[in-house]
Amino acid sequence: MANYGIPYMGSKDAVIHKIAPLFPAADHFYDLFGGGFAVSHFMILHHSSRYKRIFYNEIKSDLVQLVTDAIAGKYNYDVFKPKWISREDFSRNNDTCAYTRCIWSFGNNQKDYLFGEENELHKKSLHQAVVFNEFDTLAKRHLIMDSFPAYLSIRGRRLLCRTIVKKRMGELQQLEQLERLQRLQRLQRLERLERLETSSKSYEDIQILPSSVIYCDPPYKGTADYINTFDHEKFWDWVRRQTEPVFVSEYIAPNDIKVLTAFNHKKKMSSKGCVTDSVEKVFGNSAAVKALSEKAELLYG
Repeated sequence: MANYGIPYMGSKDAVIHKIAPLFPAADHFYDLFGGGFAVSHFMILHHSSRYKRIFYNEIKSDLVQLVTDAIAGKYNYDVFKPKWISREDFSRNNDTCAYTRCIWSFGNNQKDYLFGEENELHKKSLHQAVVFNEFDTLAKRHLIMDSFPAYLSIRGRRLLCRTIVKKRMGELQQLEQLERLQRLQRLQRLERLERLETSSKSYEDIQILPSSVIYCDPPYKGTADYINTFDHEKFWDWVRRQTEPVFVSEYIAPNDIKVLTAFNHKKKMSSKGCVTDSVEKVFGNSAAVKALSEKAELLYG
């Protein structure tokens, strides 16, 4: 399955293809809690003909900038040689640098450093070898060579490195995830990219235009990071007041908010491969319920 957006914990990358068929056609599509850009990316590629404008909004401005820079080609290996981010670098820059926070965090949780202390030096050694073709004693020992052939790209080096040391050392996750950023550059070639608008505001500060579809992927209730920072009651009151269709991904919602669909989803919790089963639900306001009813009438009479 194709990857959409950037590596991001809670991304809808793996399930947006199940959610998008719910959305009716309209002039405007709003991705109000845009996070890692997966939903907006998917809609641009597969459903942009149904909307004149696609709005990607994410309250963290540095994350919006990361997505914008990736589309502009900043993270192409031809111009970007990723330096090693140490544990100290991560702690120092985590609050202000979305690249560090997303790419160099464990399971993309944006809180914990990617590597354990026991293998950090080994990972750094392999990183320097793959990115800069600089081999220290550890790299020579792990890769059983003194340098990579000059014709190999960074991606080629990474794949060769993975083949040689995968069983002992695992992936160089930060470089594999960086390739997700690079793939966003392909959007530059699409005329439909002109339909994309970005912003960094609270959902309630976005002006919703007539003839719109609104998708929300807010912090799920009960998620530890947001227990005391996100006002779920205020959000649901906002959903009720909207006259345009609002679709919300969540596990639970107030009783008056209807469940539009639910499906099982295997969720990868970390870069180490821990997987759990969950039930994803999409809720809708009264306008969303009406839109789906009208859509069903058109399809089935």
